[in-house]
Amino acid sequence: MTKLEPVESKAAWRACDLAAEGDWRLRLSSKEIDELIKATDLALKKQVPIEKLTASDFALPTLSKKISSLREDLEGGRGFVVVHGMPVERFSLEEAQVMHWCFGQHLGYPEPQDKAGKLFHVVTDTGANVETTDNIRSFQTNDELTFHTDGADVFALLCFRPAKSGGGSRLVSSTAIYNELLQRDQKLAAILTAPFHFDARAQNPWEKQTQTVPIFNLHDGMVSALYKRRYIELAQRFEDVPKLTDKQIAAMDLLDEVANDPNMHLALNLEPGDLEIANNATCFHARFNYSDYDDPRLKRCMLRLWLSLPNGRPLPKIFETTREWGPTYARRLKA
Repeated sequence: MTKLEPVESKAAWRACDLAAEGDWRLRLSSKEIDELIKATDLALKKQVPIEKLTASDFALPTLSKKISSLREDLEGGRGFVVVHGMPVERFSLEEAQVMHWCFGQHLGYPEPQDKAGKLFHVVTDTGANVETTDNIRSFQTNDELTFHTDGADVFALLCFRPAKSGGGSRLVSSTAIYNELLQRDQKLAAILTAPFHFDARAQNPWEKQTQTVPIFNLHDGMVSALYKRRYIELAQRFEDVPKLTDKQIAAMDLLDEVANDPNMHLALNLEPGDLEIANNATCFHARFNYSDYDDPRLKRCMLRLWLSLPNGRPLPKIFETTREWGPTYARRLKA
């Protein structure tokens, strides 16, 4: 077996080494907030579908420079940022979606989040159940979401309303986890660089029930992660999917143990106007379960974009037909 080597990268951070008010927090100035409000108001006056709006429709002369610098942090840097001060209180839910789209247009290229090609998702509890359906996804429930990745280079999650209680977020460096696994158990770490079967939740555009891809993908001197343990376990219901081995289960158990170490992950309680952005190749994120209000106008509500970055990393070939990375991989080929 070829000896795996740790990855030296700014993305291999540990929460215990980050200052609570470090440069991973970006607080918008009053000038930047006013700029964002004005740009959103002008875009709303156009009265066109949100997908028709581009960065040229949102003039952000000051804030756009700061957004551009974020790209270097998201790819090539720490791999995440939390933006504070997005003025959601100024807008209705539909208007706030336009504001979030506005910000995202200056950061990258929105990618489909489902088989239908939707570029924008409102993340809230629909009352549906993942276990008893083929196509319901975890974000549509109030379930706890264990550490996982989303799609495209980065996810951008804006808090419009928090839950009545619970629902806190956690963020961890998957690169740091990979390095830690190599120190603890090379053999188990190597198992995670071999393919696992994931339930595609009827979202794969190639009509595949499952997709087969390693959790840690070694390519071009980097490690790009793709992990959804819940969907790996749900894939076991398909007859043509081989049963997980004891070693595969042990490897995921060790991964989860490291991710859940408080020294490794950040705990984040997103408040209205907080925007969490993280690189899916280098970060896992999680969410605690939550209790919500009965009134739908008060329910927990997050606004989500999946974005490809202009400076995104080279992607392994195996990502081409995954629902998470396929559109980004195709975009890279056209560049």
